Amino acid sequence: MGHPPFDKRELAVLFAALLLAALSGYYHRDLRRIPEWRFLLAGICCLIIGSTATIVEHFVLYDVFNTLEHMGYLAQSLMLALWAVRVRRVRA
Repeated sequence: MGHPPFDKRELAVLFAALLLAALSGYYHRDLRRIPEWRFLLAGICCLIIGSTATIVEHFVLYDVFNTLEHMGYLAQSLMLALWAVRVRRVRA
């Protein structure tokens, strides 16, 4: 199986993830008011890891970075799910 071609939309996802991280840093005090905010911040970090690995895989170590990409997106999904569960418990 060959490597998929590079897609400019992957850069847009990375840019959006970095913008989200920058805004989270800028509005850190407001972010801390959200219950269980650390899970959301961890999810943003996992999104950055996954989207960075998506781009890097086109240039070096395809299998390694492809695996890292999918693990990053899996971890991001788990962080969001854990956040939702924890917030539901806090409000109950």
